[in-house]
Amino acid sequence: MTAPAIQWTGQDNPATIIAAATPTVARRRDGWWALLPAVVALGVGWWRLDARDMWNDELVTWHATSLSADQFRMLIGNIDLVHAFYYVIMSVLTALTGDSTVALRLPSVVAIGLTAGLVTLIGRRLFDTPVGLLAGLLFALLPTVSRYAQEARSYALVTLAAVAATWLFLRAVDRPSRPRWWAYGIMLVLVGWLHFVALLVVAAHLLYLWRGVPGEEPRWRWAATAGISGLFILPLLVLGSRQSGQISWVENDGDAVLRFLENLTGTMTALVVAAVLAVVAVATAGPERRPAALMLALWAVLPPVAGYLTFSLLHLFLARYFLFTVPAWALLAAFGVCRAARLLTRDRLPAVWLAGALVLLPALVWHGMPAQEKVRSNEADGQPRYLDAVRYLGQQVKPGDGVAYNDGFGGSSDVARKATDYGLRDQLRPRDVFVAVPARETGWLTARECKEAARCLGDTKRIWLVETGHLNDSLAGLPPAREALLRQKFLVKHVQRFDRVRVVLLERKPG
Repeated sequence: MTAPAIQWTGQDNPATIIAAATPTVARRRDGWWALLPAVVALGVGWWRLDARDMWNDELVTWHATSLSADQFRMLIGNIDLVHAFYYVIMSVLTALTGDSTVALRLPSVVAIGLTAGLVTLIGRRLFDTPVGLLAGLLFALLPTVSRYAQEARSYALVTLAAVAATWLFLRAVDRPSRPRWWAYGIMLVLVGWLHFVALLVVAAHLLYLWRGVPGEEPRWRWAATAGISGLFILPLLVLGSRQSGQISWVENDGDAVLRFLENLTGTMTALVVAAVLAVVAVATAGPERRPAALMLALWAVLPPVAGYLTFSLLHLFLARYFLFTVPAWALLAAFGVCRAARLLTRDRLPAVWLAGALVLLPALVWHGMPAQEKVRSNEADGQPRYLDAVRYLGQQVKPGDGVAYNDGFGGSSDVARKATDYGLRDQLRPRDVFVAVPARETGWLTARECKEAARCLGDTKRIWLVETGHLNDSLAGLPPAREALLRQKFLVKHVQRFDRVRVVLLERKPG
């Protein structure tokens, strides 16, 4: 909440006016504290930004940004419509900055940095500067935040949009004006276009209006703004609902719930501590702060609960879809720490800073270091290090060579194909001998393979086989006709091993 407005009296005492105005000036000056969490988040996000290879979903981002306009329209007409706006943003940015791993991930790093700053501003507006600063730092230091700061996907931008919408909402409520409500409405549209599930943050805004803002006018303004914004989002929701089958692989069993909880903050311990502090925050908030605490609690809890309950229809129960709730957890945890410290020290402010800055933050950094290392060293979901193999392939390939895939991890081999296309995008690429129509021309994320292996193979003399999942026999697991053809016509000349992936050189038998 902002500082109270100046109360004019009949005497118009200048001293009274200055005293009433001073808190507002101080709060504006304290806003510079938001730079500290922003810088920390940017630094943590930049740290070893390209240490981890791009994984499948990031390769999909690159694939979408490399399509022509017609190919892109085909793709989103069939699949991934919910990410279309993000792909458009990334297409514009990569046209300016290139498509290196760092360039593709940099927008997410910047988004997380801005989010940390806005979390600080929201904490100041709802509570005070110590809460805002502590919340911004907590958010910046969580391992899961680093994970998505270093990923070329939409989730960091979704989180930024949801937090920015909340900040603009609070500004519009505190000092209503048409430009502020318009800004809030536009940001809601961006939230919906980036990922519709993040629109659940609007329920938290409504609760805050109901519990913390007197009068009917703010509610009518909010309803009009949200309603107009919804008109721009509804078509995307209707069309996107037809593609929900693309994530039907998502699970919601007991193991999935445990993975969800751990992945939400990066470690289970961090989530448990945040949940305990959130309970403390809501229980000790007091009448003045309780609407803010309840808004944050609904923002934190409602989306994942809704994702679990609607699982059979929407298949959304994945932690990365709910990254936008982590700022609410950070704000509740920071308020819980400061509230408990104030109660224990009878409002002695230095104790609040010492308790938060000298105990909680170093403990969080120390506890999160293994998870931070994991973020920068392992591909998601155990994906093989395809790009190491592709770099080797790029050094060995000669004109006229072919490439084939026996990708036990990627199933249809399109993970390995995308990794090869990306890794060799600026180099000589061997012909994909068993592909009839590449993925960029099918309107899907998968290529259409040849039905007649011998005809597609032609007179290719050397084939580089990128192979995973069948490490005892490089040709095992291929379609039977393709396996028989390669065994009959080719000899294994060399095998180069990498982490869970091998590159096998096949040379045609003489005669």
